Amino acid sequence: MMNIIAQLNILKAMELKPNFSELAREYGMDRRTVKKYFEGYEGKPKTKNKTSKLDKYFDEIKAKLAIKGTT
Repeated sequence: MMNIIAQLNILKAMELKPNFSELAREYGMDRRTVKKYFEGYEGKPKTKNKTSKLDKYFDEIKAKLAIKGTT
């Protein structure tokens, strides 16, 4: 994956429009995927900023765990 991105960056720096179909055949991917990476797509984020369903009960859980003898 890094090879195609590096090659696309070189072509972009030289201000050349790549042949997406040829690059797709060379790297074994769809031409639309190659074009997407050429236009700046960096991939899906590694993590999501999603809150837990238990976050609204955090204070109540903390209070109940503070009671001696509970787990």
